[in-house]
Amino acid sequence: MQMPFEFYVLIIPFCVIPVFLVSLDYLNRSADIKRKNYNVIDFDKFVKRKEEGDAVDHDIAKLLDIDKIAA
Repeated sequence: MQMPFEFYVLIIPFCVIPVFLVSLDYLNRSADIKRKNYNVIDFDKFVKRKEEGDAVDHDIAKLLDIDKIAA
């Protein structure tokens, strides 16, 4: 006995669409978690880096002829 074409037309979307929606939800949540992690700043590292100064700060200090950089 062969399955009618209409049966496949009805069954396949009901099997494929939920899997597709769950996959999209998973990708959206994982991307959201990654976005939130990128926005987290370690304050201690930030302050230490600012105390040491970056390349621009060192160039400005050379132009101003000073030894220490105050952030």
